Amino acid sequence: MGFNVGPHQRLTQNQVVGGNYNHDATVRRTGRLYLESSGSENDSPLQENEKTRREFFNVASLTSATGFFSAAFAALPGVAKADNLQGPVTVIGANGRTGFECVKALQERSVKVRACTRTGAFRGESSKFVEPFACDVTLPATIGTAVQGASAVIFAASASKEGGTPAVVDNAGLVAVAKACIDAKVKQLVIVSSGAVTKPSSPVFLFLNLFGKIMEEKIRGEDAVRELYAVGSPAEKEGLSYTVVRPGGLTEEESLGSVAALELNQGDTKSGRIARADVANICVEALYYPQLTGRTTFECYNADTGAPLASVGISNIMKAKTEGDFVSGRECLGSSWKELFSGLEKD
Repeated sequence: MGFNVGPHQRLTQNQVVGGNYNHDATVRRTGRLYLESSGSENDSPLQENEKTRREFFNVASLTSATGFFSAAFAALPGVAKADNLQGPVTVIGANGRTGFECVKALQERSVKVRACTRTGAFRGESSKFVEPFACDVTLPATIGTAVQGASAVIFAASASKEGGTPAVVDNAGLVAVAKACIDAKVKQLVIVSSGAVTKPSSPVFLFLNLFGKIMEEKIRGEDAVRELYAVGSPAEKEGLSYTVVRPGGLTEEESLGSVAALELNQGDTKSGRIARADVANICVEALYYPQLTGRTTFECYNADTGAPLASVGISNIMKAKTEGDFVSGRECLGSSWKELFSGLEKD
C-alpha cells in the first residue's frame, strides 16, 4: 500500500497523494464496467419490491451523538458563499428522499432552487428560494425547460413504481438530462448514483440488481455521461462538466455537521454508511469547486464506517464502526470542503 495506517489513524492528504496505488487504470479513473444485456430490462419485481430495495441501504440510526442539521456546515471553514452560483440550481427528483435533502441544503445556503418533480407538485414548504417545477425524465420534452438558464443541475431521480424502471430513469433518463444540460450550456451536472455499481460480484450489487437490473442501468447511464463530457467533446470545449457521487448505505439521520467526519474514495472498492443530508451537502458543495470536482467520480460515506465492498453490507446492517480497518489508498479526507475535494483524480 505504501504506508501503514493504524485502526485509529486517518490518512493525511500527503499520504493519499503519495501512496502507491495498485488498481486497474480504467476502473480506477472512470469506474467503467461493460455488461452484456440479459433478457428484458422490465421483467423484475421492481414495483412490488421498490421499498425493499430502498431499505436495504436505509439502515437504522447511527449511534453518534454528534448529529446536527445540515445547516451547521455553513459555520465551517472552507464553505463557499451562495452568491458563487448565478441563477437557480435545478434539482431533478426533488420529492425523493435524497433530492428533497438537496433542496433543503440549497435553501439553507440561500440558493434559488427549481424543485423538479414528475407532476410539478413539490412536497416541501414553499419559500422565496424554491420554485416547484414539472420535469419527467421519461419525457425528454419536459427536461429542456427545467434546465434552461440553470447555473447547475443535480440529478437525484431513480426508479420507482410511479416514476419508471431503472432502464428509463437511471439510464435513459439520466442521459436525456445530460444532453439537455449540454444543449443549454449548464456548467455542471451532479449525479447521485450508487456505491458498488462497477462491482457485479459484490453482495451489494448482486442484491440491488435484483430490482430491475438497477445497478447495470446505473453504470450504463454513468458511462454514457462520461462519453458525452469526454475530453475533446463539444461539452468539454464549452467548459461544461459533471460529477458522479456514489453514496454508501443511506440513512435518514441528521447531518454529522463536520466535513472531517466524511470520507471520499475512488475506484469503487470501499463504502460505508452516510446520511442523505450529508450526501446532499456533498452534492451542493461540489458545485462551488468545479475545478476540483468536475469530471470526477467518487464514493462517499462516514469516515468511521468505511469497509471493503465484500463486507460493507453486513457492517452497515450491524451499524459497525471500522475506524480505518481497511485502506484502499484512494481515500480523501479534509477539514474543509476544498481540502476534502482536493485529492480527487479526474476520470
